[in-house]
Amino acid sequence: MLRWFTGSFVAVAAAALIAASGATAQQVTHGTDHFSDSVDVPAGELCDFNYRQAFRAVDHFTVFGDPDNATRAIDHLTVYIAHTNLDTGYTLTEVDHVTETFNAGDQTLKGVGLFWHLRTPAGKVVVVHAGQTVLDTATGEFVKLTPNSAPDLAAVICPALGGSPS
Repeated sequence: MLRWFTGSFVAVAAAALIAASGATAQQVTHGTDHFSDSVDVPAGELCDFNYRQAFRAVDHFTVFGDPDNATRAIDHLTVYIAHTNLDTGYTLTEVDHVTETFNAGDQTLKGVGLFWHLRTPAGKVVVVHAGQTVLDTATGEFVKLTPNSAPDLAAVICPALGGSPS
């Protein structure tokens, strides 16, 4: 149940934003962050082919409460992703829009939005998944998944790129 740029990664990013905003004494803190990364995954670890994911994200965030001990954080994310089967060179791209809310009281991260919107190089849509997920950040387990949220990266991306999950 991996999704490289969401889930526990965003929980960590939200916690970092809360910690980084500690210099202000505001009760509500707004900001924007940009981040990008890529990861190569060898065949057999995720898919039966060598896989690369490269992404760029824009995060418009709001932190509620004392920034050193925030009660809640909301992230409005737009993520641009390229998924590549490194064995064939075939690439699918997507632009996702997700709102994530971290609740410190129950240590959950709720994601709502468009999680998958894969397009071929010609622009044809091949996979669309949207919905809601709720992640328990203390355990890393999903406590709620709507039917079309599909948080399992391998189950979605490997077949879409012409292979199978490992």
